[in-house]
Amino acid sequence: MCGRTVVARSIGELVTLFDIDDVIGEQPGITYNNPPSLPASIIVDRVLKENEGDHAGELRRQLHSARWGLIPKNSQGPANTPLHNNARIETVLQKPTFRNAVLRQHCVMPVSGYYEWQIKEDGSKQPFYINAGDQGMLALAGIYDWWLDPSKKPDDPSRWLLSFAILTKDAAEPLAPIHERNPILLSSSSLAEWLDPDNLEDPENTTQDLLNELANESDEIAGQVEFWEVSADAGNVRNNSPALIQVSAS
Repeated sequence: MCGRTVVARSIGELVTLFDIDDVIGEQPGITYNNPPSLPASIIVDRVLKENEGDHAGELRRQLHSARWGLIPKNSQGPANTPLHNNARIETVLQKPTFRNAVLRQHCVMPVSGYYEWQIKEDGSKQPFYINAGDQGMLALAGIYDWWLDPSKKPDDPSRWLLSFAILTKDAAEPLAPIHERNPILLSSSSLAEWLDPDNLEDPENTTQDLLNELANESDEIAGQVEFWEVSADAGNVRNNSPALIQVSAS
């Protein structure tokens, strides 16, 4: 499971690290405790349409701001939809909530790291910060969708809500003692493959194979991450400072 993330890099740094061509909309920026239901930055690769400016017809890598918690296009909106911040890779193709998005709309959530809570024998919970180190970033595989708010006027740009969910799998061996699930972690090559629009041209035949490849490689990347215990202060979303990712003194 993935329920809180950290982005300790500026938007400019994300643009450089992930070869972003276009930054779309106002981005959340640096955060040390971002929960589901709030905006987060996601990466998509898109071929621009004819009405999308000078780069029409080109493949562009874009950074968008999106609600973390998928709202399917055929849903009744955020107020009437459960918080789908994670999607299990084992069943994502069978779930109506996720099927359209996983077949056609892939994204990546760039993060410095994320928090996970380990349940101890006495029932207490110890938060861990799982991360790519001071100089690194993790790329989490995701799916996205657009929901149209029918209550808003056609000329209101806010009538379209972009949202997403993170794909998860059974925990890789190094992370299993912390939690039974972990996000799908992407390398630079698997990130490109996941975002590549060409892989969506025949989705029925390619998506399951691609998911299997990502799951296997994710375990290899999980062996390279760093993690340590942090303060219980990470459990309160009102807390948002660099101190949250420091090694716990207890």
